[in-house]
Amino acid sequence: MPVVFDEAAVDSESLLRVENLSVEFGSGPRAVRAVDDVSFTIGHGEILGLVGESGSGKSTLCLALMRIVPAPGVVKSGRVVFDGRDLGVLSVRQMREIRGNELALIVQDALATMNPVTRIEEQIVEILRDHAGKGTVDRKNFRERALRALRSVHLPNAELNLRRYPHQLSGGMQQRVAIAQGLILEPKLIIADEPTTALDVTVQAQILSLLREVRDTSGTSIVFVTHDLATVAEICDRVMVMYAGRIVESGTVREVFKNPEHPYTKALLSGLLPLVGEPPEELDALPGQPPRPEDWPSGCRFHPRCPVYVRLGKPDVCRETDPNVDETQSHWAACHFANQEV
Repeated sequence: MPVVFDEAAVDSESLLRVENLSVEFGSGPRAVRAVDDVSFTIGHGEILGLVGESGSGKSTLCLALMRIVPAPGVVKSGRVVFDGRDLGVLSVRQMREIRGNELALIVQDALATMNPVTRIEEQIVEILRDHAGKGTVDRKNFRERALRALRSVHLPNAELNLRRYPHQLSGGMQQRVAIAQGLILEPKLIIADEPTTALDVTVQAQILSLLREVRDTSGTSIVFVTHDLATVAEICDRVMVMYAGRIVESGTVREVFKNPEHPYTKALLSGLLPLVGEPPEELDALPGQPPRPEDWPSGCRFHPRCPVYVRLGKPDVCRETDPNVDETQSHWAACHFANQEV
């Protein structure tokens, strides 16, 4: 359902505002919607966690925010307002100036985003050169800034690694370089799409600490995408849970973890090991798989896997009607039976 924002109230507090955003792939009757009517905001200096199983639409949403959805994908409806500007009406040149400069994307596979036959120094310097303006060439200054960027992400032997090729670095080092590339122009918002998934737990902890440090020292806002709720609890201020192209629950980390309202969120949390006390003999596992975009069920899209739906005798409302939500509340869930003892 459409969301009405209070422009004055939101603009004074929000760096990013997303209104009823939908993304489709293909056209006509065969079009597949991967993101459906998503709305949210992120404040200055806030770390927002976006969680959900693979196939829920998280990465597509991130690409839509950057306006780089690959063909045949298209933003079908909605608005993305960043720092007071509607990104959907900007020219290609204007968006190019914003990407990297003010809005940066860090992806999961850092190595895949790097040129394998170009040294790290040149890849970072290229970013500086592209945004420096015509006729601006200061090789020494660019190199010094690249070196400072690598040191800022605590890359060991930064001067030596600056001269290396991507394949000569470990996975953790490659990810630090990717973060340095994202930070080099001091963006206002970083979208980190599962940047620690492929790393071991020790390096993962270091990267999470680094992202917190970036926020605390520079005030940079971060959208942190992951399927790991434990990671969200460690780094994020607020969390949104995504399922089948929609946000199904949103709130502060404390609210959602202490009192989850959507059965999907409860199922994800039930699979976590407790921090204290004896672990259970068997962790609860959510049965089934998320539906493919072309097979989204009617009504509440989670109902075919929902234990509450089964426990209540499979009520018609779950199959036939989208849940109403009040997105003006700090904590809400898209469930017909949220906040009810069932």
